[in-house]
Amino acid sequence: MSDEKKVLYIGNFILPDKNAAAHRVLAIGKALRECGIEVVYAGVTENKTKQDILLSKEFIQGFECYFRNYPKNAKEWMLYLTDITSYIEIIREKSTVDGVIFYNLSSYLMLPLMRYCRKKEIKCLADCTEWYNVSEKKILFKLVKGLDEFLRMRLLQKRMDGMIVISSSLKKYYRNCKNIIQIPPLVDIKEKKWKNTKESLYNGLLIAYVGNPATKDRVDYLINAIDGLNRNIRLDIVGITLEEYLKFYPKQRKILRGKNEIYFHGKLTHTEALNYVQNADYTCFFRNKTRSNMMGFPSKFVESVSCGTPVITNDTSDLKSFIKKGCGIIVESTKINDIQIALLEAPKPTSLNWKIFDYRNYVAKINEWARIVLY
Repeated sequence: MSDEKKVLYIGNFILPDKNAAAHRVLAIGKALRECGIEVVYAGVTENKTKQDILLSKEFIQGFECYFRNYPKNAKEWMLYLTDITSYIEIIREKSTVDGVIFYNLSSYLMLPLMRYCRKKEIKCLADCTEWYNVSEKKILFKLVKGLDEFLRMRLLQKRMDGMIVISSSLKKYYRNCKNIIQIPPLVDIKEKKWKNTKESLYNGLLIAYVGNPATKDRVDYLINAIDGLNRNIRLDIVGITLEEYLKFYPKQRKILRGKNEIYFHGKLTHTEALNYVQNADYTCFFRNKTRSNMMGFPSKFVESVSCGTPVITNDTSDLKSFIKKGCGIIVESTKINDIQIALLEAPKPTSLNWKIFDYRNYVAKINEWARIVLY
């Protein structure tokens, strides 16, 4: 590309590695950078900074980054969801911004910011990775969230100059929109955290799960399947303590107090969690086939494969197509019997293509998309 373009990437990501969103946007940013595009981030921070967003500037992996404070009360939430002043300040500071990428941004921010960008002839782009289920119990929150999702998914994102979507289901939904590109979660395989060598820690089948089973993942299915299974299996669960887990699944207390080799390690750093993934024979998770799970793409699948560890899971999102490339084992259903068969028959894994989600594999595709939407 001839003249360098500049984009502002906005969303609720906590850089550099505090949530899945952060990993995704950094990897896509690196791909865009290789296409000759400067990327500036506007994320959030849990460590309160000064009110002026321009004073929050940091450089992370070579990217200029700004941070809004994560809201802690109702008043802060109201401002957080409606006030676009911080983003306008960044755009003015940069003097020239060619495009803004909205990462699952609230429609209450997206609408006024889109109007501002149109006036300034700035391209409006979206990175869409979720179609959230509205499960709030309080009627007011349910209405607010429901309207937000309706506006974001069904109206505003259809008016974008271009979109990055995470799954084939989202690509199909937006098939009549302009300039759609499908990009799964990506990683930078050259980062040190992906290079740890495996250690043989267990002579049976060693399985790891990293995440919060109280949200999407049905770890209870896995635990029920392991109970009484005639195979030596150790399960390491990272991200939640035993007592926290039992608040959601109290009926499993007896199983977990028994002789099963199931260990809860609580919340760890991202690097510490990856150590469990790297040393496992498989990671394992199961999800119900909800709209949210079918439209998204689990980052834990990508991280496991990038650690060289195959995955045992059921068929949600686009996982089956990657499993066919040697990334693990698909369980046909989440019934206990089907999971048990998979665990009994799972061989000690051999090598797999652990570089399959490296962002460098997608640079050419992203470059072609960027030429259309920004030039």
